[in-house]
Amino acid sequence: MRKSIAAALAGLALVGLAGTASADDTTPVYKTKAELQKQADEFTAHQLQSLPQIFPGARFVTPGLWGGERDGVLEDGQQYMANEVKYFYNGEKRSVITQVMAPGFFGSSPEELCEQHYRSCTGTVSDDEGGVIVFSELAEYRMRSVHSFRPNGEVVFTQGSLDDDPAQLGTVAADRAYTFTR
Repeated sequence: MRKSIAAALAGLALVGLAGTASADDTTPVYKTKAELQKQADEFTAHQLQSLPQIFPGARFVTPGLWGGERDGVLEDGQQYMANEVKYFYNGEKRSVITQVMAPGFFGSSPEELCEQHYRSCTGTVSDDEGGVIVFSELAEYRMRSVHSFRPNGEVVFTQGSLDDDPAQLGTVAADRAYTFTR
């Protein structure tokens, strides 16, 4: 997937977003605290396995607790969960934030995301499963973000620094192991 995202980025700048999933036509998903904790444990195990592959040579991969408003706090009915993974990569401390949102929870379409005045969209690619991946930057904060819009209305967000390769961040966001609908 990383190679296909990198190839698509090399060949595409901002492309049309027609035909992407709309949050308006999705059924909300609400989970219990126990269901969220089970999923958080699965996500953490996956991060420990996948991040060293996505970021070759990454060491001391340390996932933080998954939560909502606060790390490690999951609540009944919550429609999203996020964490931060810290690691060493190319001799530097790095981190990636990942947020997984239930169908319909994220309030913007890919087009609306790119129209936000504070965000600079740098590229958009279709993934191989019917979704759209939007790359953006907030230069004043040295942040690079990727939003993976899934056909079922889920959105997976990743954020790193401008030093991070967008293809690597895109690979994390596009990873179907991060899903709210399992």
